[in-house]
Amino acid sequence: MLGGGKKIKSVLRGEGTNSASLMVMMVIFFILKALVVQWSYNKVAPKLISHWKSDAPQFQPLSFQDALVFTLLVSFLF
Repeated sequence: MLGGGKKIKSVLRGEGTNSASLMVMMVIFFILKALVVQWSYNKVAPKLISHWKSDAPQFQPLSFQDALVFTLLVSFLF
């Protein structure tokens, strides 16, 4: 390694950046995370809720894209 670990340590200690820019980056990260959770929930939740309320003949399996979005939702929540 050519000093990559040293750069991360210095940023975590606050040597290479000021606290205001770090705070702005954290706020932007949380806003983006909230937007991804909102989008993924709105995409997958109606299909999941309709599965719980309907009988077996009306069941439609989740597509790969729906499963991928649901996985994204769960990973961003926890």
